[in-house]
Amino acid sequence: MNTHTRPARLSKIVLLTGVVSVSCSPVWAWADPAVERITTTKDVGDVSPAFRTSTPRHSTTRVAIVTGADLLKTGQTNVIAALQQSSPEINAPPGGGGGGYSTTPTQTVILRNLNADETLVLVNGVRRHASAIGNWNYGPAQGTEPADLSLIPLSAIDHVEIVTEGATALYGQDAIGGAINIVLKAGNRNGGTANIQNSGYYKGDGQDITAYGDLERQLGSKGGGMDLAWQVQNQLPTHRDGINPTLGDVNRIEGLSRSLAELFSFNAHMPISRSVEAYGTATLAHRSTDRIGFIRGATNINNVPSLHPNGFEPIETFDEMDFQVNGGLRGTMPAGVAWNTYASFGREQVNEGVYDDNNPTFGALSQTSFNQGKIVNAELIGGAKFSKRFSSRALPKPAVLDWGLEYRHDTYQIGAGDYQSWATGPDYTGSNSPGATGYNGFQPSNAGNWSRDIFDGHVGLDIFVTPKWEWTIGGHVVNYSDTTTAPTGSIGTRYNFTKNFSIHANVNTGYRPPTLGAIHYDATSSGPGYTTVNLSQTNDVARLLGSHNPKGEYSRSYSIGLDWKPVRDLQLSVDGYRIDINDRIESTSAFSGTVMANYLSAHGVGDNITYASYMTNIGNTTTNGFTAKISYKFPIKPSYGVLIGSVQANAADTEMTHYASTPGILTTLGQTYFSKAAETELLRSSPKNKESFSLNWSKGRYSVFVQEQRYAGVAWLVYQSDPGAYWTHVRPQVITNLEASARVGHGFVITLGANNLFNKYPTRTNKQALKESSGVFAYPMTAPGGYEGGYYYARLGYTF
Repeated sequence: MNTHTRPARLSKIVLLTGVVSVSCSPVWAWADPAVERITTTKDVGDVSPAFRTSTPRHSTTRVAIVTGADLLKTGQTNVIAALQQSSPEINAPPGGGGGGYSTTPTQTVILRNLNADETLVLVNGVRRHASAIGNWNYGPAQGTEPADLSLIPLSAIDHVEIVTEGATALYGQDAIGGAINIVLKAGNRNGGTANIQNSGYYKGDGQDITAYGDLERQLGSKGGGMDLAWQVQNQLPTHRDGINPTLGDVNRIEGLSRSLAELFSFNAHMPISRSVEAYGTATLAHRSTDRIGFIRGATNINNVPSLHPNGFEPIETFDEMDFQVNGGLRGTMPAGVAWNTYASFGREQVNEGVYDDNNPTFGALSQTSFNQGKIVNAELIGGAKFSKRFSSRALPKPAVLDWGLEYRHDTYQIGAGDYQSWATGPDYTGSNSPGATGYNGFQPSNAGNWSRDIFDGHVGLDIFVTPKWEWTIGGHVVNYSDTTTAPTGSIGTRYNFTKNFSIHANVNTGYRPPTLGAIHYDATSSGPGYTTVNLSQTNDVARLLGSHNPKGEYSRSYSIGLDWKPVRDLQLSVDGYRIDINDRIESTSAFSGTVMANYLSAHGVGDNITYASYMTNIGNTTTNGFTAKISYKFPIKPSYGVLIGSVQANAADTEMTHYASTPGILTTLGQTYFSKAAETELLRSSPKNKESFSLNWSKGRYSVFVQEQRYAGVAWLVYQSDPGAYWTHVRPQVITNLEASARVGHGFVITLGANNLFNKYPTRTNKQALKESSGVFAYPMTAPGGYEGGYYYARLGYTF
């Protein structure tokens, strides 16, 4: 660790903070990010932990850096898709985890083959609030409520840090799989960017027009700065479904939904005295999305012929309003203690609706459009961090002690929908389904407002026991008002054999409580001829089926890695890891059958339920894996330009090591608590390995980027009730991406590119499963490389 001199002026602090950030290069200036990612010299040791918006790199913690320029050259228009293309550790199911028959607006991030809720998301080092739209239907991320990274403008991002070791000590004990920290531009220059991109798919649909940019300004003469960023995106739908064999019409479920998003962000910092700085960050987003449901034919039992003589396709709508504001003061005390006091409030509300629909039990008196209700997720945070460097003759370098306290107040709210969106009307026959057929509204019994208080204390110590041997020790003790008090800790070490070779290792424990949504979300959805319910823990039906309030997840993780620069311009990093999680919070199997229906009916509940499930602790899992990265700058003549190649790979295999006991009532009813199908969705929906090879070439005003990606095979189930013969085993996918840019004029850049250049599609869905789904799912929605085919884009950028 570099030595530290206690700062006398805040301008020095600001200057040091600037060392932490990686400036976002212009679109055309291909950086050499890998060279900076894995050098073995610790480069941010002078920045106090109390001040950091970034993660200390090249210490005992592994931190992968994806710059703003890296994100842009993927051609993607949202952060999640760009990260999946940039990082081997990240996967993002194209179906968004919304289930076999839905694509929710919230796409999930899967880090190291673990669920989205096991990855902590931060912006400028501050915890990001969860999305109001959870992934409640079955699928690769069922039961999760992740923070939605796609609501942050691309143009606002300086760089993204993917922290995979020691994250539970650095940021929060729920960072079981790791943490993703988005660091925003800080206004280090006077200028800005403006971009407009037009893209679409080879098939001729899915046109996306996105405009984004930012304005940076230095504030004052003592190191202040601000950045204002924006993004507007209009996404048209795609359809990759098959033909409905009964109706002879094209289904329109599988594919991208139509959406319109407006995103804004503000980030600023300003010295207010010689030793105190004020800072603040705000993000605001609005997004509207339409999602098409199953076709209901003219003779379907849930169609009202007088309203829809030719049948109908219900269209569900999501209207999201999301914001987060945080700010504080930071500085130094005369005794050399650095301090940071902060507060944050984040909130997302989604209003759900449906149109071109009906409630068949009200017949001709049915509405055709419905307000289905609302969901609100919010988090209030307040806290203080402190750190102090101290020297000792027994230590070769100054040690750093940091500590802090944080209070969080989480709230979750469900608001009821229109009466007809859920009610049973006078035309109920016993066979038709009450409520709006596309998706039932929330009933008054589903509605409520729930909260929890969280008190989090942490302490950490960073010391060098020899000039080359560093140790970090840290821990959290967190009290959750509705569950437990959980202590967790982390020990890490790094030994620098030379300036070009080092090894590091970490042992961590973590804890993640069930989300408020996992406990309280309660909703009904229906398709042609069936009704599915996601039951809350307090629902009478869930209790009758053996539900209990889920416990939190406890984890233990172990990792070891090395950084090596064997020759000039060649750099290598390798990490191996193991993550054990006890009491995984997942959904049960979908319970069904006549015996269950009769049992529920005898207790006066459960009318019209075809499938029922709830969140619970299903058992223990172990994930074993490794990540490897190599970068090399080829020794070509300067007159030929600069050529940099990189190879990245990640492998992660998750297996069940223990199964929870089946409640007695489920055994009596002949139900499987956690079926092989449910287990397959948990363990096989994400690829076990992912590799990429890329080349960056640049010369003068021209640059070319080419990337080859390989995703391992996955499994796909249309319905959990499907027998094994109906499952689709998706073969590995190999995708080629290409981009070329040229600077023209003063500050202008023209970029042309294609993702999935050769228009590769995944394995087609199993024929029996395709038939069972009425021809809807022609391609597996869990295909990690996507199922949309080739994608092209053109972008005009301007930097000033």
